Amino acid sequence: MIIDIEFKELEKLLKTKASLEQVIGALDMYGTPIDSVEGDVLRVEVSPNRMDMLCPEGVARALNGFLGAETGYPIWRTGPSGFDVQVDRSEIRPYLSFSAVLKSHISREAVKSLMQMQEKLHATVGRDRKKYSIGVYDLDKIKPPIMFKELPLKKINFTPLDESSDMNGKEILKSNEKGKAYAHLVGKNKAPALMDSEGQIISMPPIVNADFCKVTSQTKNFFIDSTGTVPGTDEIAAIVATAIVERGGSLGVTLPGPSYLPRRMKINNNYMSKMIGIDLDKDTLKDNLARMRIGFDDEALIPPYRLDLFGQIDLAEEVAIAQGYQNFEGAIPHSYSLGEPLEVRTLESEVRKLMTGFGFLELKTFMLTAPMLLNLAGPYELQVSNPKSNEYSALRQSMLPGIFEVLSLNKDADYPQRVFEVGTVFKPSEETRLAGLVVHNQASFAEIKAVVDRLVSALSVEIKWNPGDHQFFMSGRTAVSEIGVYGEVFPGISERVGMPVAGFEINLERIL
Repeated sequence: MIIDIEFKELEKLLKTKASLEQVIGALDMYGTPIDSVEGDVLRVEVSPNRMDMLCPEGVARALNGFLGAETGYPIWRTGPSGFDVQVDRSEIRPYLSFSAVLKSHISREAVKSLMQMQEKLHATVGRDRKKYSIGVYDLDKIKPPIMFKELPLKKINFTPLDESSDMNGKEILKSNEKGKAYAHLVGKNKAPALMDSEGQIISMPPIVNADFCKVTSQTKNFFIDSTGTVPGTDEIAAIVATAIVERGGSLGVTLPGPSYLPRRMKINNNYMSKMIGIDLDKDTLKDNLARMRIGFDDEALIPPYRLDLFGQIDLAEEVAIAQGYQNFEGAIPHSYSLGEPLEVRTLESEVRKLMTGFGFLELKTFMLTAPMLLNLAGPYELQVSNPKSNEYSALRQSMLPGIFEVLSLNKDADYPQRVFEVGTVFKPSEETRLAGLVVHNQASFAEIKAVVDRLVSALSVEIKWNPGDHQFFMSGRTAVSEIGVYGEVFPGISERVGMPVAGFEINLERIL
């Protein structure tokens, strides 16, 4: 995703002098290249895994380490905020985290970049506020203690951000721009609300904040909230708070909320050396991690804003970036081999060409689908133990039901329809198959037999087909062999599309 950063604003945050060329080169190494430079504005392409670099403060913090101006685990002045948040249980936003930044100072440009980061977090890791939402407020305009509870919409009354008059919850969801956009994230009759000790509504998360406590360039003390439907709100609140504190001030620990203690990860030197391709002694490892703003005391100390570091391989990448990819010496491999497609992939390509030549259109259907649909082709063997939806809870044992479902949902399309798919089924081991269906008033056993005969002939394969039975096809109009089956679809199934259907399914791996 692209963010805009004013170079002058970035220079203020850097602890060393750096030219535009140096900044561009360093950001390239980070995997956050400059998309374009428009006057004084850098358009930076931030990788989705570096949520902490969605603002100039996060970019400057990373550059300060990489350029050697300020290395190691970031040191923040940290203490209690002086207040906690009283929380009532919420079904709508069950996960909550809060924090404060005290005695900081931000410019008008910094306010804009803070809002930019907030919206980018909402759109990405927040899944358009469904998973996480963020609020930032002027703490001096709020009277702690602060309370979080669900209230009836009619009892939520405040002036939303950028509005000029009070509105209740129902009016906000009906008339306010943010209310209309995110009304589906709260209840029909109630919503979460943040309020201070005087009963002033601060926010109706995840919809909109109150106008009276909005952040401006005059704000010195900040209150931050992150609410969500899944765990992880501590990390989201930490990203925002640690960005603001780069401008000065201290972190105010608030409960519930992030503690700002480092996350520890063990390091295996041999593994790291093997992955990177150079011998790493302890001092080199420590220096490289320090340039990436990661602490080290025989274990890696990971800052709370780094959501992208999960294991040894991630730390190896950090060390490689700090070492500089341009500093690695090239080496000729001790042995080499030439790659070539697997036989079955070559066959897949060939049958696609043939089926297209026969006048068929290729489809792609889901491997996970509804058990009731799969039952059309007989018993299936693999089912998800904890599915999110019954519509996608079983692994297909045949591709015929999925293709047929597409046809049944497109009954208004022009006929005849001839479709095919090449894909994987699970029996329970994986098999690569080709399946196809034809639908029109005259679709018959003879037509599909001609298609299959032309196909196996073009593939130079001799197959003996015998009369047989299959749950998807009519008895007496079904042919089976060691590679598959074809026939006229059972009338009780084909009536769903309102006309005759014929089809086939072949195991491509048995042709090899």
